[in-house]
Amino acid sequence: MGITLNRRGLVPTRTAVFRVDAGPDTGMGHFMRCRTLAFAMIQRNWIVYFVGRGLSVDLLEFRRGDIDSAIRLIKFEDFPSSHDDVASFFGILAGQFGWLVDCVVIDTYRYCRDDFAFLQRFNAGKVPVVVIDDLADRDTPAQAVINPNPLFDPMPYERQKIPLILCGEKYTLIRPEICSLIGRQYRNDGPVLVTLGGGDVVEPMLKVLQAIPEDIGKRICVSVSGNCPRAELDEWVSRHPTERFINSDTRLFPDLLASASMALTAGGTTLWEVYALGIPSICLLWVDNQRQTSVIIKEQATSFLVDVVSRINLELKSEWLDNGLKTIVKTVGEPVQTRSLQQAGFCADEVINREKTSLGVTNSELIDTGFINRAMARLGSEPEFWQQMTSRQQKLIDGQGVKRCVDELEGLKWQSVQLFEADWRREYENW
Repeated sequence: MGITLNRRGLVPTRTAVFRVDAGPDTGMGHFMRCRTLAFAMIQRNWIVYFVGRGLSVDLLEFRRGDIDSAIRLIKFEDFPSSHDDVASFFGILAGQFGWLVDCVVIDTYRYCRDDFAFLQRFNAGKVPVVVIDDLADRDTPAQAVINPNPLFDPMPYERQKIPLILCGEKYTLIRPEICSLIGRQYRNDGPVLVTLGGGDVVEPMLKVLQAIPEDIGKRICVSVSGNCPRAELDEWVSRHPTERFINSDTRLFPDLLASASMALTAGGTTLWEVYALGIPSICLLWVDNQRQTSVIIKEQATSFLVDVVSRINLELKSEWLDNGLKTIVKTVGEPVQTRSLQQAGFCADEVINREKTSLGVTNSELIDTGFINRAMARLGSEPEFWQQMTSRQQKLIDGQGVKRCVDELEGLKWQSVQLFEADWRREYENW
């Protein structure tokens, strides 16, 4: 812990160093959740550095009212192996910082157990390492783990004996721009917002857009990241330019989402932002690591579900919609034995298929115009239905998760974690 001078005088400070990437191949999810945590830390007088590739400089600052926060950037090379990556990151911690930091936060799928074990074994400053994770598909020896997915079972991290486990909806990371809009009055006349996350999402996006009825009676906002190729999407907009528009400005997205009458979104971070705001939603699962989301929807009945990842619900068609919606409402709150599923390696979509408790299609080729049309009609004609849905959303995600995370991290101390002889590859033996 250090001391710094700001407009309030001398104040104690802590330093955190994040390792995170973004870009067309990686997407923006890792970066945005780290950014959310970083700004909350800065508001508690932390000094925060991001070490990574493809990070948006424009998003490293946050200004709203009297809040003025900035993350410091250290650019990073693209290394051919995770070993070279973690060794270079280690060099920054040891050389540039001399291990005089209070916390290291890592959010990347690239590092394996060997890499995390390396940071534990040679961590001369005994600096706590925090892993942000959402899959629990690998061992991550560290002092703390944050899994912001609602209802995620902590069992895989308990098995690893990680000292501090921040897991589930209490720790869901909602960015400050969204938190500041929680409580805004719902607008039934707002646009329909469609977003599938960062990177190149043109192919699945066009399939979704083509399934939206042309007589929907609302403007359609297509939101994509700035690095998404737009030619085909621009052509789709040009057919009805007064009724359709594209947004690629990340700064405008929170206001657009908060003013939407409905959101069609992927099953990642943006879905939890939809829940925090209380917006009627259709969830489109098109990335494999979002399967856990369908478990949540089944338990909580917070969205319609269109799963384009796996072959599920083969017999379900649009005519099943009315009975299906009743089934979702009837089964809200029923457990799906998430712990057993994780132990057995089952996917959440298998639960949906077996129990028939959510609506879905088999794959992206079968996104059903009739399904989306009738789902939207149900939301438009029965306000009590979507009001129940959005009430459950906001009960699940209250927007306070990042505050709870920082509360815990401020008291985090180094504790040794169990390591094994086999944890290090030969490349690390001479360190």
